[in-house]
Amino acid sequence: MLQLINEIMTVVVVLTLIPLSLVLVSVVVLLGLAALALATSREQDGRTTSRR
Repeated sequence: MLQLINEIMTVVVVLTLIPLSLVLVSVVVLLGLAALALATSREQDGRTTSRR
């Protein structure tokens, strides 16, 4: 009986961790994209100002 409860608990924990990990991965990807966009826009601004 205890083994069954343990198995159910592990399944519940895994099912709750999967969406949390997906959210964390999406947040990290979005932050990475935002950092890249900022870096490229800064580089372009620097290039345009240096051309002037």
